[in-house]
Amino acid sequence: MSQQEGRIQTRTCVVCRERRQRGKLLRMVKIPEGQVVFDRTGRMNGRGAYVCADADHWGANRRSASIDRGRLRHALKTEIDDSTVNLLAEAIKLHTTERLNQQGN
Repeated sequence: MSQQEGRIQTRTCVVCRERRQRGKLLRMVKIPEGQVVFDRTGRMNGRGAYVCADADHWGANRRSASIDRGRLRHALKTEIDDSTVNLLAEAIKLHTTERLNQQGN
């Protein structure tokens, strides 16, 4: 049995600790330059962490995002400020919109 036939790659969301298929999670990466970015491909170099696609997981729709940001900060071993959260939110929103448009066509 080859790897592609029998195994489904799963990862754990750093916020809710739930295991899901890798393709259903979003990957954030701390790149070697120290910035935290959204990894569209899932293959960027750097320290990565997976988060569910639920918007409130990474704090975009909540006033008290410190818990979620804290868990992501801990997983990536770096500080995450408001501007980084806003950039991640925009990148994820754009990615999600593009994904929905592709499914609709």
